[in-house]
Amino acid sequence: MPRQVNTTELDEFCQLLFRALDRLGGKRDRDLLPLFLSERPTAYEKYPRLLLGHIRYYDNVEAGFEEWKSKVLRDASDYRRQQEFPELLALKKWLLEHRNLFEGRKDNLNHLKRSLYARVYEYLYPRRLLTGTYAEANRGNPDALEEDAVRANFRQVVQPHIARLAQIYGEGERLQAIVAEAEEFLIANRQRYRWKLREMEVMEAPGEAAGT
Repeated sequence: MPRQVNTTELDEFCQLLFRALDRLGGKRDRDLLPLFLSERPTAYEKYPRLLLGHIRYYDNVEAGFEEWKSKVLRDASDYRRQQEFPELLALKKWLLEHRNLFEGRKDNLNHLKRSLYARVYEYLYPRRLLTGTYAEANRGNPDALEEDAVRANFRQVVQPHIARLAQIYGEGERLQAIVAEAEEFLIANRQRYRWKLREMEVMEAPGEAAGT
């Protein structure tokens, strides 16, 4: 008989993994997790899948994690790397305490690989819905991405979406945590949003010019 997949513990692992990657950010030419929900599935899966691949290759949580960690630190935001490094340490601690979920457990690893895109999307959806809405609403207004402006205006701008999310997550601590995390993410990554929005404007410009 097939072994029982440990879904509860794997859910906890994914929350820690996605949170660590999200807080570490990325650089102009690479994101650890996508900034916009419209990105391709590979943008969601790349770094989580890399960790699973390393663990499976070595069949050793610590060896796999250390190799993956080096790659992540190289690609992380220079500004966020030092500040958010404890998130990686917390993830490593959890993995070492739950290594029996991964070592010799191809069933758990295969389940994660098959469900990875959906899991990352579910984690990012409410957060990127809010940050993307604010960024798009202020395209062409870089001052709106300054920290003081975000803190003053973020919740008002995205309030219609917060109301929608309340129907899914309720109005309690879970929703409040999502909104707070989205706001902090936008502040920490405001320069990346400026870059991305400029790139989008450049890509759209030829089409606009052709239509004139």
